[in-house]
Amino acid sequence: MALALDLASKRQRKPSDYPYHEEYRTRWADNDQFSHLNNPIYGILTDSIINSYLITQPPHPYSPQRSPYVGLVANTYCDYFGSCQYPGVLDVGLRFVKVGRGSVMWEVAFWQDGGDVKVVGGFVQIWVNRSTNKVEGEGVPKSIRDGIAPLLRGSEQDPSTPSSRKADDDTPLNKTAKL
Repeated sequence: MALALDLASKRQRKPSDYPYHEEYRTRWADNDQFSHLNNPIYGILTDSIINSYLITQPPHPYSPQRSPYVGLVANTYCDYFGSCQYPGVLDVGLRFVKVGRGSVMWEVAFWQDGGDVKVVGGFVQIWVNRSTNKVEGEGVPKSIRDGIAPLLRGSEQDPSTPSSRKADDDTPLNKTAKL
């Protein structure tokens, strides 16, 4: 069954819900005056794990400098259930939520020292031609779609989920937005 996107469901996220993980060692400069990670750090780490995955993991790694396509961020969010701090090591998990014709919705979760999830955030990327800044042709490039395949577990489009369906709209936000 696909993971729900409501706050109560996000609060229950476990590391096993995320097929890809990276560790991040917090830095002194990450803390704010309240001795916990400053909120923008989560956005930076969300962007970093998504790009790290795209650059290093797919069968045809993405090259941000040479690819004719770029993934522009159209939407971001973070839901906070606890705080992380320096010093420490974060477990950052990545999962794919949904792909539309021209967009990909990602979700990232953060844990520190085991226990409950601290933060769940995400991005919607619109994949456009670098020259025209428009979604063209196949939309999300095939190399990106192929690279996302291992992250389908638990997504709305998980082939092992009976209720999964193929996206037929332009964005993973379905009827909410047409970008």
